Amino acid sequence: MSNMFQSKVREKLRWLNERVHWEYTEEDGLIIDAPAKVDFFKDPGGKHVADSAPFLHFQVDSSFQLTTQLQVDMRHLYDSGCLMLMADENNWAKLCYEFNGNYATIVSVVTKNGSSDDCNSERVVVDNPHLRIKKIGRIISFYYSPDGEDWKLIRYFGMEHSAQFIAGALAQSPMGSGCRVHFKYLNLTIPTEDSRF
Repeated sequence: MSNMFQSKVREKLRWLNERVHWEYTEEDGLIIDAPAKVDFFKDPGGKHVADSAPFLHFQVDSSFQLTTQLQVDMRHLYDSGCLMLMADENNWAKLCYEFNGNYATIVSVVTKNGSSDDCNSERVVVDNPHLRIKKIGRIISFYYSPDGEDWKLIRYFGMEHSAQFIAGALAQSPMGSGCRVHFKYLNLTIPTEDSRF
């Protein structure tokens, strides 16, 4: 397992979309301040189409596991911090720790061929949950854990695409004036011939 911010990985990190502010320290991890009204969603009804949220990413192998613990300054409806995996602008998926207006929830969105779904999973009762994306070939799994030890499968799906995937951290505030997301760590695991996730 390696931290995404080790120097050899940090050099490969890239931004998609503008952010208000961001910072990283060894002690505190990654902080991203998302601007107002930014999101990633392609409404199948065409009412809301957006790909504007700040996304810090890097290229990943066909099989990998990306894990984080995060905290979100939830002030507005749908403020959230996410892990996201993307082939292109019309084929991507995200796992989010999100404010539903009353409390925090785990939400997943899978977008294929330019059309997104939206799946609200469960209420989160801790302030700093853990999220994980696991990809093995074309199969993708999303996981949530309140403590980083006991993991619950949130979503299991396939995504066929020939393009090189990217993955990383996303901050969004679709309805609000902005949102701060604190990723306490981002760990990347790549399987070897002698190991499995």
